[in-house]
Amino acid sequence: MKKGKQKGFSMAELLIVVLVIAIIVVLALPQIMSSRRLFRFAGVQRQVVSAFREGRQQAISQRKPITVRYDNTGKRLLLSGGTFGSPGDGNNQIFELAGDGVTTNELVYGRPDGVSTAALGDGTNLTSLSGSNVDITFQTDGSVVDASNNPQNKALFFYDTKTPADTAFAVSILGAGGRTKLWRYSSNGNVYVE
Repeated sequence: MKKGKQKGFSMAELLIVVLVIAIIVVLALPQIMSSRRLFRFAGVQRQVVSAFREGRQQAISQRKPITVRYDNTGKRLLLSGGTFGSPGDGNNQIFELAGDGVTTNELVYGRPDGVSTAALGDGTNLTSLSGSNVDITFQTDGSVVDASNNPQNKALFFYDTKTPADTAFAVSILGAGGRTKLWRYSSNGNVYVE
């Protein structure tokens, strides 16, 4: 009986393979973390757009004005057909923006430093907070108007403090019809794109 050559890996070969894998993981980890953050922050974008579309739809279907309030202190959107009570009183529909990996400290209302302050492509620009809120009231026809019945365009801007330029986005509401648009910041042209 002939003895064949033994096949296998030496300890040195095994250590080299483990070392190469460890280097690849270390190099890829920041990209993986950044991708996870962007994915989680996309949920915030969906929540904001959903709240405004829901508010408009409720105003039309219920045939009464519905106000969507962005509460910067609680980092949430509240929908109400009357007055705003405390968030847990049952009179408000609540869209929480923080959660699922995004904390209230990381979510910021406004634009990050170094990002264009020009109006969005539809002409809307940052709506200032009144106290710590922004109120947008949809009328029964879905429009957003002032006391004189003139259409009012509004825009809310947000970003995550950990990756500001990568997560910056805006939502505009066009007063005449109440149309809601989502805009994401593009560093290529230093502009928000629809």
